[in-house]
Amino acid sequence: MPIILEMPALSPTMEKGNLVSWKKNEGDTIEVGDIIAEIETDKATMDVESVYKGTLAKIIISEGSKDVAVKTPIAIIRQKKDTDEDISNILKNINTSQESFTASNKDITIEEPTEKAQESNIQDIQIQNIKASPLAKRIANQKGIDLSSIRGSGPGGRIVKADIENMISTSCIKESQNAHNGICFEDIPVSGMRKVIAEKMTKAKRDVPHYYINITADVSDLINLRKTLNDSGIIDTKITVNDLIVKAVACAMANVPEINVIWNESTIRQFKNVDISVAVAIEGGIFTPVIRNADTKTVSSISKEIKELAALAKTGKLLPEQYTGGTITISNLGKYEIDSFTSILNLPQVSILSVAQIKKIPIVKNDNIEIGNVISMCLAIDHRAIDGTVAANFMQRLKNILENPCSMLA
Repeated sequence: MPIILEMPALSPTMEKGNLVSWKKNEGDTIEVGDIIAEIETDKATMDVESVYKGTLAKIIISEGSKDVAVKTPIAIIRQKKDTDEDISNILKNINTSQESFTASNKDITIEEPTEKAQESNIQDIQIQNIKASPLAKRIANQKGIDLSSIRGSGPGGRIVKADIENMISTSCIKESQNAHNGICFEDIPVSGMRKVIAEKMTKAKRDVPHYYINITADVSDLINLRKTLNDSGIIDTKITVNDLIVKAVACAMANVPEINVIWNESTIRQFKNVDISVAVAIEGGIFTPVIRNADTKTVSSISKEIKELAALAKTGKLLPEQYTGGTITISNLGKYEIDSFTSILNLPQVSILSVAQIKKIPIVKNDNIEIGNVISMCLAIDHRAIDGTVAANFMQRLKNILENPCSMLA
């Protein structure tokens, strides 16, 4: 029986996706594990592997199509004993094709498509049947450009990358020349990732009763520990202050397990593992890869893992299981010289720690005034799940660990 391929849910929050390109043409043989399509989710652009074996009999949703709902039929795979009638019946049932499925497809199942057939497949796209290369369509999708407004310079009037770039350049010149009353602007299309961020943050800020606890810590000893570790030659990665903060937060959570929870509507779910989300900024949005069992890992292993996950996030290769879960998020804006800030909860988590820059300021120590390296932190908390005394206990424990960092290496 023919297999209907549906738009997959490639992330927990994905409801729609953009079908960027097909990696197989109609008539191509497909093996299990073959890359068949490239799909842009709310988080990244990802390759889709086939879990079926057969022949790509019909592409239903053409490359370049936007906002395709999850579970929408996008293609049909012919299996060994399937007939043209089987394929035709499938198409009729899902009402996605206006063309009849002719006997010519029968031969394609065992032959490589001709160059002409490949060109026809590229050109026969749903966006008004516009002739455009996959790269041109991808750039147009990203920039929110209407392909119907561009005259192609490629073979047969096909739109190519250069046409898109020329159009963008010309638009910028016209925009500057036609600015009204000195006001010049550009409307930037909202990406799928941006839409999801907007929805999640709006829901969290609107529906969750946040409260905030601020604390400062003298991290002079932490800085010295970092230098000692990096100068020791024992570890093969450079430890950052943020790596040490992640470890300190993990240890504090292990000591105050009441904060290692999420709100689960009818229950408060408390976790045995300490899994920490680390905010990583990427172009157009943010990822929160998770360090699993952070309380049991060494600082060097945490450091390596953060670097590896951040690299995957920035190249769009982070897998859903690598950025879902976690019971607290750490957002560190210290390198931007931010003195203090508050964050919005990353649901369903009930706490997020905002970490600002380290500043040299006078502090009182043993009744003497000294210059300390002071860091400011703010913990945002969901009051439905965690009371102030628990949050305060956690922050006090975190402060003690940061000011006595050797305790977390024991």
